Amino acid sequence: MNLRQFDLNLLVALDVLLQERNVTRAAERLYLSQPAMSGMLSRLRQSFGDELLVRVGRGLEPTEFAAGIAERVHECVQELEELLVSRRPFSPESEKRAFRVGATDYTVLLLFEPLMKRLSEVAPDISVNFVKLELTSGERIAEGVIDFGVFPAQFEPGLPSEPLFEDTWVCAAWEGNSPHGDRLTIEEFLSRPHVSFSISDPGHVSVAQDYLARHGHEHKIIATTESFTAAPFLLHGTALLTIVPRRLGERLRSAAEINLLELPFEVPKLQEKIVWNPRFSSSLAHTWMREQIVDVASAL
Repeated sequence: MNLRQFDLNLLVALDVLLQERNVTRAAERLYLSQPAMSGMLSRLRQSFGDELLVRVGRGLEPTEFAAGIAERVHECVQELEELLVSRRPFSPESEKRAFRVGATDYTVLLLFEPLMKRLSEVAPDISVNFVKLELTSGERIAEGVIDFGVFPAQFEPGLPSEPLFEDTWVCAAWEGNSPHGDRLTIEEFLSRPHVSFSISDPGHVSVAQDYLARHGHEHKIIATTESFTAAPFLLHGTALLTIVPRRLGERLRSAAEINLLELPFEVPKLQEKIVWNPRFSSSLAHTWMREQIVDVASAL
């Protein structure tokens, strides 16, 4: 393959295709039609003399060759992007790009509406792709796959961060089988079964659950979910309790038919922070987007 005859836009397409492993999602990220994206994949296959992505079941998986070059391709694209924007002024009104943010569904629920409203007013061609927060999200930020992550303050990925917002914890119970009053007794809390939140690993629990375990408040957890917002709905028709951030509980109180009860002991506040790759600390676009997220969060 002759570099002079190779369209560097294909390298960008290959990077996104290997990340998404889905032609439709890759096309959306690059603001292309699906047929155009399929055409680029065909040209890439011809250029590299390899299928690159093959269908396995219902999805696409990289070939051995593609998996072997994926990291190098991503690094090349990042280097090219940094080179091209190094002297280019940034204007949110005309910028056309997408940012990837790793966050829990609770964080997305709080930030989505005000952030989308802000972007629609000042940066109509900038979009945000929220992706599931996982234990490996810090690594994906370090690799440049995710632009930002929203993590509890206790999380230490060794990357730059800035505080976003705080929340307190309450206990939720189905209103059809809820303890009386607006505060649980320690006996009520410990005697009932619980649903707990975890991030992609049953061994990982929420900040509140971790604090309770470390301080000797042993309670019976009979189920875990990776969704903060699903937990309140799972209480319906049961005697289960779950600990949720107060803002989430208040938003879902009516829809999930739950009562919110004060905990019988003090639990440290939930403190969320935004984390990013230091390589982009001086990037005008990244800095601007980070400032929008921080500003929106400060108004919650």
